[in-house]
Amino acid sequence: MKLTKEQALELHRQMWSDMQNILGDYPWSDEREDYKCEWCRDHFPGEHISSYCFLCEYDDQFRDYFCAHCPIDWSNDGEDEDSCTGGRFVYDKSPISDILALPVREDA
Repeated sequence: MKLTKEQALELHRQMWSDMQNILGDYPWSDEREDYKCEWCRDHFPGEHISSYCFLCEYDDQFRDYFCAHCPIDWSNDGEDEDSCTGGRFVYDKSPISDILALPVREDA
């Protein structure tokens, strides 16, 4: 799926907002994974979406360093790893409200 940065951000926010409305702000990691999978299948049947994540799907278009083009700044102002799997904010454990509040990376 070919996405612009703006499309990836919009779909990311839509999916995570929907998840928050259904599962609350603190769902378990397994619940998040299941929800992402189902959401992508429901909204984009037959389409492969990398890690069921529109940020990853956008990043994969560049085919270089993993997460180098992720549209979201997960780095906590440069204090942590710039990835959704390390640092203070992580996709599978952080409150969804914190994930939705993360800033957009200017250099992605």
